[in-house]
Amino acid sequence: MKRRIVLAIMISITLAVVVFAVPLGVVIERVFEDEALLRLERVTILAERDIPSGWRPGDPLRLDDPDGTILGLYGPDGARVFGAGPTVADQPVLDAVGDRIGEAETRTSYVITVPIVDNDQVVAVLRAEQPLSVTDRRIRAAWASMGLLGFAVITLSGLLGRWLAQRIAVPVEALHRTARQLGTDGEAVTLPASGLAELDDVAVALKDAATRVADSVERERAFTASVSHQLRTPITGLRLLLETEQVAPRTDRGDIVRDACAAVARLEATVEELLLLARHRPADRSSLDLADVLVGVDRRWRQSFDNARRILQLPAPGEGSMQLFVSASALDNIVDVLVDNALRHGQGTVSINWVAVDGGVSVRVADEGNVERGRIDRLLAQTPSAVASDTTRIGLRFAGRLAHAEGGELICTSDDPTTFALVVPHAPPA
Repeated sequence: MKRRIVLAIMISITLAVVVFAVPLGVVIERVFEDEALLRLERVTILAERDIPSGWRPGDPLRLDDPDGTILGLYGPDGARVFGAGPTVADQPVLDAVGDRIGEAETRTSYVITVPIVDNDQVVAVLRAEQPLSVTDRRIRAAWASMGLLGFAVITLSGLLGRWLAQRIAVPVEALHRTARQLGTDGEAVTLPASGLAELDDVAVALKDAATRVADSVERERAFTASVSHQLRTPITGLRLLLETEQVAPRTDRGDIVRDACAAVARLEATVEELLLLARHRPADRSSLDLADVLVGVDRRWRQSFDNARRILQLPAPGEGSMQLFVSASALDNIVDVLVDNALRHGQGTVSINWVAVDGGVSVRVADEGNVERGRIDRLLAQTPSAVASDTTRIGLRFAGRLAHAEGGELICTSDDPTTFALVVPHAPPA
């Protein structure tokens, strides 16, 4: 790119110099030629004044030849009688004999002749000749000066073009490298100001595009990680249901079908909730009873706790009645994450209870294990891409995002025993 910019500038400046220099050189050449003729005329007139009045051929005479000028004096018959020049009169001398000023340009010189008149008669002709080499030297010197000036202009333009190309190419190449990085990772791109308003505008637009791409990539990663984590529980439940029926089949096939359909509906609701979260769209929110939510938790997790010989402790019937305004699928997903985390990484009995707080309710999930409090707080604050390799982190981060989307908050209230609290509002979030 830099080479093309420099080459374009050099070609443009060279053409401009040639286009202006050639006509200027022709004009200068003509000016020098006209100036040479004027100078020769002036020399001739001054020499004519040195000829005394009444001079006749054969009289003594003295003429001073200026530098580069050849003077000669001819009689009325055209013969040279004094000075230098052709022996026999040429056409300019014959014109002067006829009482006219003669001018001529030969292949080697300029010639001017003037008649010398006495009593209205031409008594002699003064001939002045200047070689073309004198004018040619001046023309060549002018052309050389113009050539040096043009070379200096072209050289300076090349240096300026190289600097300008460097100034343009560096930020453009940086833009090119940054554009190639879009979508390859989730890091935001930054470009230093180049001082060129147009390129800086492009850099700002590219940075905005990179931010949007990075955000899209992050959501894709979060969605993929969350799907793999959140679908594991309902799929496991469906598999346990089918395996249990293989080992101890029930006589009523209708119950098996209803349970299987409920498990499939659970899968569909989970997928829909994940899609809504990935697209940053609010899920369907409505007023629901917390007791119904806890009944669903018991139905989904009781068999898993029995298989692990662990206890899942829920409020007694009637004690969990509390009206909330949140998405049922979001609340189910959050509680499932906390219960799954307690079952996999906690110890002893897992208990679920709730307490009323200002403007809402705090649903608490606790087990008899312990955890580093600061670590859990850091996990809840990290981005999805930073926790993609840890299923525990994925679940907690996903649950925290769901709680935030519903206008609530997920916090770790105790590290020994491990206790998580989900605070959700009574009324719709702002």
